[in-house]
Amino acid sequence: MSVDFNKMTDQELKRYMLDHRDDQKAFYAYMDRRHARPKKVLITSEEAKLPFDEYMKLSEERMREHFGNALGSGDRPQP
Repeated sequence: MSVDFNKMTDQELKRYMLDHRDDQKAFYAYMDRRHARPKKVLITSEEAKLPFDEYMKLSEERMREHFGNALGSGDRPQP
């Protein structure tokens, strides 16, 4: 049976790859798609020059926007 990965959505290809872990063609098709996606810039080079406290606040906001609540509460003890 021949599978056409190009006709699959990203979600379908991911599910197929996970269900057929020994299928190297599926793995490489999935990884090729992942690497072809544009990279997201969370912090620009100009923003990286901000004072440390501002930089940390901005980076935490951007990471939360990008990754959602998977990061946890973000509460840290204050020094």
